[in-house]
Amino acid sequence: MNRLTILTALICLSLTVVAQPQMVKVEGGIFSMGNPGTSTPKGDADERPVHDVKINSFYIGKYEVTVKEYKQFINDAAGAKYFPGKRGMHKMPAQPDSAWLVEHPDTKKYYPLPTQKWWGWVDDYPMHKISWYDAVAYCNYLSDKEGLEKVYFENEDGGIECNLDKNGYRLPTEAEWEYAARGGKQSKHTIYAGSATPATVAWFDETSKLKGPQKVGTKAPNELGIYDMSGNVWEWCTDFYAKDFYAKSKKDNPVNTNISSWRVIRGGGWHYNADYATLTSRDGPEPAFTNFNYGMRLARNAQ
Repeated sequence: MNRLTILTALICLSLTVVAQPQMVKVEGGIFSMGNPGTSTPKGDADERPVHDVKINSFYIGKYEVTVKEYKQFINDAAGAKYFPGKRGMHKMPAQPDSAWLVEHPDTKKYYPLPTQKWWGWVDDYPMHKISWYDAVAYCNYLSDKEGLEKVYFENEDGGIECNLDKNGYRLPTEAEWEYAARGGKQSKHTIYAGSATPATVAWFDETSKLKGPQKVGTKAPNELGIYDMSGNVWEWCTDFYAKDFYAKSKKDNPVNTNISSWRVIRGGGWHYNADYATLTSRDGPEPAFTNFNYGMRLARNAQ
């Protein structure tokens, strides 16, 4: 092998081609955000008060980010430079250990050791067990790959801030997430993403049988053709989480930038009951925390 051939091979190895995500344009509009608690499922106190919100047009992922897509990020050595102090090792998450399986006997019964240890990193499954920091690192990585402006940056105090005016990939704001899940201007005003019946659109404990996450896009989509916004995996949002945010939220394109110890997740997951898969259910883990139900979906500004 001559020097030119070796050089060409090295260049090819250093260039990771990343497939462009499938995105759905969500036309802006005004909607009532939250759950009034007048019908079942009534939701929790942090879903109230119901308040009107105006959202600009934006793009959101047609599917949750898949294992295959996230693996490209992990397999690219360049990915290690994104928020390394927050993320730890640049590698795929560890599989469930024996202690986790003991604590989750309804899942363990499907994976008798050593025949099959767990559901595995299947390409078209939603990526899961990622932290908020992993999610925003992936967003910045994709932005760089496509020559877009990065949304997230580390400030001098070591915190992660965002500039939502940038044109790169990001997590949806909590308000954008709910508006898209509701079907935007085409909403039929159901409590789950595209249906009043959770089993039609969502992987949750009863439909997953607690076996694990499922292939993206196999349940029915919502009114905008977006899949799995109810169930499968919880999806990180850009916002900081506060139980009382709705009481003080502004109307136009709200996003909670008030620093706290928690970030918003939405949508429920395969190991949770259907009440968590509603359009209004919200939670707020610490950004470094994750489990086998936490994933992500991309968003971008509409230019």
